[in-house]
Amino acid sequence: MRSSKKAFAALTLLFAVHTSGCAGSGARPHSTSPYGSATLQGISDDYLWALHQTQATEEAFLGISLAPPADLGQAFRFYQANAELMTQAGERLLRHADGMFYRGTFYLVESGRSLEACALPRTGRNDEQRVIDLGEDFDRVSEAGGEIKRAYRAFQFDVVKLREVLGHLLTPASVDMLQPIFEKAQVDSTGLQEALERGLGALEETQATLARRQPLPPAPPIPAPLIPQR
Repeated sequence: MRSSKKAFAALTLLFAVHTSGCAGSGARPHSTSPYGSATLQGISDDYLWALHQTQATEEAFLGISLAPPADLGQAFRFYQANAELMTQAGERLLRHADGMFYRGTFYLVESGRSLEACALPRTGRNDEQRVIDLGEDFDRVSEAGGEIKRAYRAFQFDVVKLREVLGHLLTPASVDMLQPIFEKAQVDSTGLQEALERGLGALEETQATLARRQPLPPAPPIPAPLIPQR
């Protein structure tokens, strides 16, 4: 369980950085839509966080199934903490999937916060947000988001079920009774992790395509040769 606690602490730190406004998803772009907008990098960061949190949550419920009776309470508290973080990560997955489904290409924008704004928040500037033209790449990213949503819903059911039942009656007998849910949760965890990895792959390919479309910066002027003075 010691390694699990380290993973939990690291993920808690990652979430704190995630919501700070200049790392990961950064500040959410203003929008009148309930789904807001997102950058490709922001979605990628949320997918990566959810991937790590899914692994940590799986490790936490396996800890319950393997814990001796004397350690069952501690194992369950650790699971509850990870289940809460999983819910927070899942909310972002659902927002991205629904945002791309209902808003289409208008959900994805170019980064609206410059490096200067992160380094000097009082003097930095916020760039104007612009919708990204992904063309056919949008369909691949959006379909991956829908697949992630379905996989998360399946895993979410297991996570909530384990928390509800064991929250009312935490005994070795209850854990034994829930073995089918533990087994299903492992399968659904694997499915969600694979869906997130495919989503990350689709985002990486799309970002690479956008990078190739960017015009090359003008070449710097060649300085005139120095002529020694006589």
